[in-house]
Amino acid sequence: MNLIINFTEKRGEIRLELRKRGKLIDTLTFEFEANLDTVLIAAVDKILERNRIETLSLKMVKVMVSAKGGSASGGEKSSSAYKIAQTFIEAIKAKKQANIAGS
Repeated sequence: MNLIINFTEKRGEIRLELRKRGKLIDTLTFEFEANLDTVLIAAVDKILERNRIETLSLKMVKVMVSAKGGSASGGEKSSSAYKIAQTFIEAIKAKKQANIAGS
């Protein structure tokens, strides 16, 4: 199962996409202002819980930026929002590695 964090064309909006073998399984769109970190965590928890998936079972998590989104959506690679999403992904990867090492 793969999770895509997609900055949409609309400013302050993110669409989460849950995919399995390229097929779209579920989506969740949400808006954020200054609290992206907590909103992102809550939204990911919600979509995973709704589909009965454990965070550590995700094979891939990545950030995408709508072609038209750019800096208007906060998805520009130099934006704070993009960096927060990337840090979130790194935290999931670190947790997976710690889990493997502890096994």
